[in-house]
Amino acid sequence: MLNIHIEEGRPLTKTVALEGRLDTETAGEFDKEIKFLLGTAVKIIVFDMAKLDFVSSAGLSSLFRVQKEMKSRGGKTLMVHLQPQVKKVFEIVKTVDLETVFRNVQELDEYLDAIQNKSPDGD
Repeated sequence: MLNIHIEEGRPLTKTVALEGRLDTETAGEFDKEIKFLLGTAVKIIVFDMAKLDFVSSAGLSSLFRVQKEMKSRGGKTLMVHLQPQVKKVFEIVKTVDLETVFRNVQELDEYLDAIQNKSPDGD
């Protein structure tokens, strides 16, 4: 079972909180929710994985597709609160850019602040 909660955050940023398992049975539901999200003007998607207990190769594929799509449109896919067992899978498989993984929200916010301060719109 996978619960997906999409939260508003900073402008053009969405946080997707995942709870449960992202596997063969739930990847289709995940893809459907994310397809809707990718149809918006979102520039940064943050996956909060504090309550994600398990990820399979199907789940990794789905996450990789999101990362690839966001990169192709000049956006970013970030991850926060990875559980040790999920992070280990990412380290082994190497499909997800671990430079986009943050230990906590404070670390993530510092990164996002730095990005916005570099943008032409930020002062």
